[in-house]
Amino acid sequence: MLIIISKKAALKLIFNHSKFLIDLSEVYICPIKKMLARRRHIAKTITWRIIASGTTFILTLVFFKNDPQVTEKATNVAVIEAILKMIFYYYHERVWFNIKINLRSRVRHITKAVTWRLIASLTTFVVAFALFKSDPNAIEKASGIAIAESFLKMFLYYIHERIWYKQDLGLSGRQKK
Repeated sequence: MLIIISKKAALKLIFNHSKFLIDLSEVYICPIKKMLARRRHIAKTITWRIIASGTTFILTLVFFKNDPQVTEKATNVAVIEAILKMIFYYYHERVWFNIKINLRSRVRHITKAVTWRLIASLTTFVVAFALFKSDPNAIEKASGIAIAESFLKMFLYYIHERIWYKQDLGLSGRQKK
């Protein structure tokens, strides 16, 4: 635990060294555990985005292979969804971090994977459809990407969670079950 005192309280300590009393309203206790957990969530967000955006890029190339600008549009889908999903994923992690349900780790990971997959697939569908809306089969193809990634990325996300579960970064004093 890190204790931070105000400048005013620090000056009181320096100039009143014979009196070691500080007004507690001027003391802020900063829980390092929460700061480290946030770093963990940011690191998880970045590693997952690399895996997931690469997968989305490839799926977009496959489903819209006949579009003359498929590489450019697939890149745009991957970049736009990466930005949106990093934001969404961070908050997804924060919500799950604060849920105090005592689930076995595997059940928790599967539940997290399903909730994230719903959010993520809907995001991919909307972005792919928006960028390929001129394609006469855009709804079907964007749906195909969303469905394909639902299965593929759910598996990849589960593996990602299991790997991160074995890492103690940002989790001081954690007991694994």
